[in-house]
Amino acid sequence: MGSFLGIAHALIISFLVSVVAGHDSCQNPRVRREWRSFELDERAEWIRAVNCLASTPHDPNLVPSVPANLSLIPPVNESSSFYDDIVYLHMDLNIKIHWTGLFFPWHRYYIQFFENALIEKCGFEGAIPYWDWTIDAPDMYNSPFFDNSSFGGIGGWGDPADDFQIYTGGFKDAIRAYPTPNRIRRNYTLYPFENPNLGNLFANDPNAPPPPSNFMINSSLTKENVEYTVNSFEGNFIAMHAYTESLAGLHPGAHFILGGDMTGTCPNGAVPPACYGGPKWTPNDPVFFMHHAMIDKIWYDWQKKSPKNRFSYGGGSVEALSSFATFTEFPTGLPPYLNFDSPIPGDGLWNVTIWDVMDTTGDTLCYTYA
Repeated sequence: MGSFLGIAHALIISFLVSVVAGHDSCQNPRVRREWRSFELDERAEWIRAVNCLASTPHDPNLVPSVPANLSLIPPVNESSSFYDDIVYLHMDLNIKIHWTGLFFPWHRYYIQFFENALIEKCGFEGAIPYWDWTIDAPDMYNSPFFDNSSFGGIGGWGDPADDFQIYTGGFKDAIRAYPTPNRIRRNYTLYPFENPNLGNLFANDPNAPPPPSNFMINSSLTKENVEYTVNSFEGNFIAMHAYTESLAGLHPGAHFILGGDMTGTCPNGAVPPACYGGPKWTPNDPVFFMHHAMIDKIWYDWQKKSPKNRFSYGGGSVEALSSFATFTEFPTGLPPYLNFDSPIPGDGLWNVTIWDVMDTTGDTLCYTYA
């Protein structure tokens, strides 16, 4: 029986590869490069385009799909910007796109949607950069990645005397609409689990082990950890996903160490019902898209590592956060299970399926990574 299943799996993979190979709509894929490979004028142009989206009007097609009593977010601000719309999309769908099978495919299309908007609405002609945080992990606080220059710099760490708001770099004047009007905030946080409320997914479960308060989160963001992820879990997307999105894993690690908006903490003075913390408005900081391009690159590299990985996929559609035991059993979500035909929710801003994003050089997507 085992050999039969192995042959059947190989035939399915062969068929899927042949289907993709028959598509030729992606002739000149955009190449996503690491931020430091950008020339200064390229960096400045990307920053200009991102700021342009923050001056572009709200799209009335954005319609939240998650009930407000579940999303715990404010209503759409119709006087906000298109950049804020993109943030709101992540806020509204938060409980569907983390710790479920949607995590990788949803964020893959989300950053593609962002890139498309930069091109179509703001005249950007390149591809979005990714941030290889393994370069910076040994000394994130002093990394030149956080460049204070007004021309071509993404800005540094926030002012601790002013809610960790940033006042340097190309985004220093950016005001975000959600959860309440605020500047971008960055708060270097090497030990995120010293805060008992940060990363505690199971506060109501007495059997849940607390995250170790002395854990240095930069130890997750190493080249060795990335290589381990790419080279492991052959043919097992669910295991690769569970490892990447684990609480101290590659995905949360960069969010935690940047703190502020990237961690989803509420701005000073913003309290319920105006603000409930969580990984909702994390895209307020454009570094979010650079980080998630890196996470997407890890999936991209893993897919290319083995034919068994290329179309491996699975996961549930409901977060399994009711208890630590349940999450341990279903780290990528409870049933109903997702499949290639499952839609990737977009709150009225797109209409794509998981199959559409399984190949970055197919009919829907057209990019590679350098």
